[in-house]
Amino acid sequence: MENTELSQQHAQSTKQLTALLADTINLATFAVENGRLPESISFSDLFRMWEQKVEKGERLSEVDVDKLQYSYQILEAELAPVSAVSLRATDAAHSKKKKAYLDSDAGKHAKRMWFMAFAILGLIVGINMYQYMFYLYSGDWALKYTESFGNLTLVYWLAGSITPFAYGAFGATVRLLRITERRLRERSFDPRRLPEHLNRLVLGTLSGGVVVLMYSAGGVGETDVKLTEAALGFIAGYSIDLMFSLLDRMVKAISPGTDKADSNVRAENIESKEKKEKEAKMHLQAAQARSSASTQTQAQQSSAVDEKSFAKVEIEKAASVVNMSEVNPDLSPESIPKLTQEQTMGLNQEQTPKSVQVASDSKPNVVA
Repeated sequence: MENTELSQQHAQSTKQLTALLADTINLATFAVENGRLPESISFSDLFRMWEQKVEKGERLSEVDVDKLQYSYQILEAELAPVSAVSLRATDAAHSKKKKAYLDSDAGKHAKRMWFMAFAILGLIVGINMYQYMFYLYSGDWALKYTESFGNLTLVYWLAGSITPFAYGAFGATVRLLRITERRLRERSFDPRRLPEHLNRLVLGTLSGGVVVLMYSAGGVGETDVKLTEAALGFIAGYSIDLMFSLLDRMVKAISPGTDKADSNVRAENIESKEKKEKEAKMHLQAAQARSSASTQTQAQQSSAVDEKSFAKVEIEKAASVVNMSEVNPDLSPESIPKLTQEQTMGLNQEQTPKSVQVASDSKPNVVA
């Protein structure tokens, strides 16, 4: 059982490493096509890893894995907002037909947005046609459809209430189509941001209706631009910031102190951020100082050990010469090497070899 789990984990890690290698090669290829390949990235190393890992089935070394991770991080930072995920989402090679870019993940999303835009446009056209027909033939319908005319009137007013929201949704769809087109062109479309698109569509729909409720057709802001409710709803859906700016202005008009409170909060946030950055910088400097002190201490200790080792070697040489002088009386005492005071002080009595002690006792006899 344990062997099975280990084999599954190994297979999973191998699969992930192969996918990481493929993503890194795709990023490097895109960087080469756009002349943005960093000098620290080697194409030959990436293809060597691919041949070794995928084609030959051999295991990559730890150095190659570290180099692969470094290359992936550098390419992601260099090519942002383009990423490995966005390249896969906009790659036509993953579709069944060659060069069928609309069959990629990004192309499918674009087609869904097309259908949604035309569906909303059809709803708007249908509402306008019904309102126009009701305006022209409401009298005849009242006589002809006496029992159901109340329902027709209710549908008319409901359609009028829905119209600003429909225009808001249409404006939001157009904006999303524009964003999708730009990201398709740049190959920066990320499927993980699709919930953001859905959220923007909902906000645009609500914004179209809310702005129309707050504004009349007499004008917009301090300008002399005249807009109908439909146009205003479309603009509000296209740019949801319009609704939020209007809400902020209304809040400021109702409670003027809110602006000052917001300014104080922003100032406190900026001050807190600067304080945190300052503390982080101080911690970094302290860490660097500790690291430098530790390095100097290690260097001093290493130097002391080297001096002791050198002194010990010199003492052993002196002992050897003294022993030789006992055997050969013609050996002059000046040939015995002398130790400096610092080298002698660096040695303890326990570290002095016995042969050196014997040699020091016999040294006066040699001189004599």
